[in-house]
Amino acid sequence: MGRIAIYEPAGCCATGVCDPGTSDAMAQYASALEGLRVQGVEVDRFELSSQPGAFAENATVKAALESDGVDCLPLVMVDGEVVSKGVYLDKADLGAKIGVEITGDAAPSCCGPSEDDKKEEAEASGCCG
Repeated sequence: MGRIAIYEPAGCCATGVCDPGTSDAMAQYASALEGLRVQGVEVDRFELSSQPGAFAENATVKAALESDGVDCLPLVMVDGEVVSKGVYLDKADLGAKIGVEITGDAAPSCCGPSEDDKKEEAEASGCCG
């Protein structure tokens, strides 16, 4: 399995708080991501307002933002190649795009990287986060 990176809009949350119109789709998307995690698949998630550097440092993501604006988010990449953009996919569709069958019923966790992920990233970078 290749490296999966997901670039999400500012304020993105699986609960749909940031956009009530997409709450069901976002909940299904979060469940799909949690299903991947439960299966041991590593997924890097980047949220625009808390991790803007990740967006600016990736030429593909930066180009998508320049041409499509934030409508290209969420943007899903596998091994540096865009496989989906601008839509929250359910388990079946996300699995098909990344080439993995996502199994099981996983309860979604909210919003991009967890606090533990952020703490680990801060510790790895030498920041006191």
